[in-house]
Amino acid sequence: MTTISSHIAGWVNRTSLSALPPEVVQGTKLRILDLTGVMLASSRLGIVQAARRAWAEIESGAGATQLGTTAATSPATAAFLNGIAASALEFDDTYLPTTIHATGLALSVCYPEAQRRPVSGAKLIESVLLASESMIRLSVVSTQDWFRFGIHPTGAFGVFGGVCALAKLRGLDDAAIIRGLGHAGSMSAALTAAFEDGTSTKNLHVGLAAANAFRAVALAQQDISGPTLVYEGKFGWYRAHVQSDGKRHYEAVTTDLTKGGLEQDWLSLEIATKLYPVAYPLMPHIEAAIELRNQYGIEPEEVDEIDAYLAERTFPMLCEPPELKMKPLTTWHGRISVQHTIAEALVRGEMTKNAYSEEAIRDPRINLLATKVRHLPDLEAPKNPLRSRAKIVVRMKDGRELSHEILDFRGTRRNPMTTDDYIAKFRANTGDLLPAGLIDETIDSFLKIEGIDDIVPLLQRLTIAA
Repeated sequence: MTTISSHIAGWVNRTSLSALPPEVVQGTKLRILDLTGVMLASSRLGIVQAARRAWAEIESGAGATQLGTTAATSPATAAFLNGIAASALEFDDTYLPTTIHATGLALSVCYPEAQRRPVSGAKLIESVLLASESMIRLSVVSTQDWFRFGIHPTGAFGVFGGVCALAKLRGLDDAAIIRGLGHAGSMSAALTAAFEDGTSTKNLHVGLAAANAFRAVALAQQDISGPTLVYEGKFGWYRAHVQSDGKRHYEAVTTDLTKGGLEQDWLSLEIATKLYPVAYPLMPHIEAAIELRNQYGIEPEEVDEIDAYLAERTFPMLCEPPELKMKPLTTWHGRISVQHTIAEALVRGEMTKNAYSEEAIRDPRINLLATKVRHLPDLEAPKNPLRSRAKIVVRMKDGRELSHEILDFRGTRRNPMTTDDYIAKFRANTGDLLPAGLIDETIDSFLKIEGIDDIVPLLQRLTIAA
């Protein structure tokens, strides 16, 4: 029987580095460098340490380590912790139309697996790309915003990407991949409930998906059968999650898989890299706020009112209820608040990995300025989901009206980051964690990673002092 799972399995097995377009290979390499730095930057966060303690109580083991540490744990636990580190700072790259954060999930799975069997740099590129593309392809089957259904798409589709990555690394045959994807369907779950009150569960989603990928593949390798119609069946994923009796939503992915669209049109080229640790729709608002601050020397006390224009579909996540968004409950809550984000950018003039600190979200100057931010619908935003626009209008107490508009933030395909930009971000994320010489060696190694026979020595050097 020809199914979506069988098409995915065949695609995983026939994809090789030698046949990939140079642009696809280079983009994947740069995203690997980027997310490795993000994971290292997050390794000391309280939520990562708390999750390690929690998992130690229920799931001990050996055979792997979390990136940046030497403490042995099980591969699934290492993947879980890597996933949290990849996403907790909101510094992970994003496929804009469906908000999939693909690279962090892929590396969360690939790095522990590389400690179990030799993995070359070429195989790492293939696996990261396959994980990314499969997550994206499965998420674009609906024209609806997944958040409308209460689904966090990275957490929901991540387990499928993880299965594809592990299958490539282990050289699984088509039948085993189909079984693994079948099991993954029953492990796919991620609610957006935490977006309402800024609590921490959302930060666990990538880690949970990565850990479940190991479990799904382990079951598949023991010949335990999984549903072959896990996506398109009458009890399959799409019917269960979209709950539509009308036109089925999986036709787009089936067409791509059966007509060769995957190899002809790599959607991962549209993944946007973040220059700031924030929910991606707010990236251009930071850029616009900092530009206005630098150009006009804005002092917060001189501001009367700020209008922020953004896509109306993002209001429930990023703007409402205003009274909570103006004074976030947690640091992550600040990363999904347009009011706090613009205020912090205007007050501090930079948004590095240290932004949204406890001090920042309690800063009275920032809190006061946040009360002056109004959110308004950007009527142009829905016309092209591959663009990320922003417009800010700052009205000063002296009567001046200052505005700045951005059509595509830096990091998107229309306004791409350079290799030097990626290197600068990696240095900023790791400069206080690793020796300067090691940072230089690491950057050089990742930029040439397709020539490395075994990536473990490279990873082992990236140990951060406790």
